[in-house]
Amino acid sequence: MVGSTLLPLFLDRLARPEIRTVLLAGCGGGFDFVHGMLLYPELVRLGKQVVIGSYSFGDPRRIGGDAPVVFRDGEVVARRVTAASLPDPYYAPEIHVCSFLDARFPDAAPHAIYAYYARDFTVPLLTRFYRQLVRDHAIDAVVVIDGGSDSLMRGDEEGLGDPIEDCVTVTTVAQLDGVESLLITVGLGADRYNQVSDASSLRAIAELTAAGGFLGAVAIAPDGPAFDFYRACLEHIEARQEFRSVLAGAIVAAGEGGFGGDAVPRLASRVRGNTLYLWPLMPILWGFDPAVVAARSLLSPWIRDAKTVDECYQAVSAGRLAAGVRAVENLPRHEELRGPSNPWRR
Repeated sequence: MVGSTLLPLFLDRLARPEIRTVLLAGCGGGFDFVHGMLLYPELVRLGKQVVIGSYSFGDPRRIGGDAPVVFRDGEVVARRVTAASLPDPYYAPEIHVCSFLDARFPDAAPHAIYAYYARDFTVPLLTRFYRQLVRDHAIDAVVVIDGGSDSLMRGDEEGLGDPIEDCVTVTTVAQLDGVESLLITVGLGADRYNQVSDASSLRAIAELTAAGGFLGAVAIAPDGPAFDFYRACLEHIEARQEFRSVLAGAIVAAGEGGFGGDAVPRLASRVRGNTLYLWPLMPILWGFDPAVVAARSLLSPWIRDAKTVDECYQAVSAGRLAAGVRAVENLPRHEELRGPSNPWRR
């Protein structure tokens, strides 16, 4: 597929021989770094060295055993964990992904993942840490993965999901010098569960396309190696911890053919009623230029120079108040835009 003219631009850039080492990191909390497992087998196939960063909602201070601190700023830490580290029984996907990778790629074991708490970092702090990783590992490309689409929100939408963590990442990688930077989103529509409008998400993609920031998309086939690898990784994690990711469960269910309000048994403990809508846009990787995403964003300049996470939240609240907030955006109903009567309709 490397020689195909249909190859999405983001994959074409990653396939270039000058890209030897890739930092594959979560964009904003939750299981974002786990969604990177959809891309991991392809990066390995291309011969890339992959450094994994879990910018997650797990607190690395709760990880025990052999998990050295590799970055510290006051109470903020990042730790390098392996399968030998001691997990929190409720939430420790970093350790479980390490053991999964050790089993799948034993010749490269032991695998390690950097774990750092998403709600601890500001743009200046994350920039310092990512520059350290780029220097220590001679990284050529930084790829950040967002589960959902809240990383694409401009800031004036009615619902934003969890915007701070995503925007800190997007703003950071947009200004990193000397590396290729990419933003990949997957699970489009799942953030409806977090009050992000599907219409807002699709409008964001359209506006980023017009601005030159859309780098193509690729659907993940249900019987392909990427989907199999991701689903197996998710099952490995779920067998070892209590927490279940709504986004990951939705991506797998949609990839298996689920639609609309179909039940997702693995999420029975988290999702109630008809609050999660499955559709075939979820198992698609969408690629974007973080610099264009940051340039379109109102959030990015609001938080860029904030010195604490509390200042980030205050800046976003003040910015939204000054800029104004849109009404809820909805897609039109089919009946509203249908053309002339269908002669085959009886």
